[in-house]
Amino acid sequence: MIIEMYTGDGAVTEYSSTLTKEQRKHARNQMTMHFCELLERSRYENLYWMGSMIDLVDLAHEVYMTETLIDREGHPLPFGLIARRIFAALHMPMPSNLYSMAYNARNRKGVKQTSMFSRYCLMLYDMKAQRPLNRMVERRG
Repeated sequence: MIIEMYTGDGAVTEYSSTLTKEQRKHARNQMTMHFCELLERSRYENLYWMGSMIDLVDLAHEVYMTETLIDREGHPLPFGLIARRIFAALHMPMPSNLYSMAYNARNRKGVKQTSMFSRYCLMLYDMKAQRPLNRMVERRG
């Protein structure tokens, strides 16, 4: 199973790029829905993020970019608020350089993995995982 491949011109093609527009849209909607379910969980449920901090930043930023999380007045929630809430719910320390991490993850600078979205797509379509984010969250205690 190939999650990314190098093309002849030196560019990297991620798994998500090999999917149809409809598949990517479906995966993004599923990912956002699952993310929102995690966002609504209480920190007292003892759910812990098992991936890296950059993965969680990348995931939060991907969901933020969908502009589907809105406040009571219909405005998209700010990225910082989304990140603070998910980091608190999943017992991760909030990075001091959140926006820099998001920028680097988005542009794959200093990040040796494929994007969180591409890995989510791989788990959803190739591994047939019904709820891929559940593989990255663990209940303790």
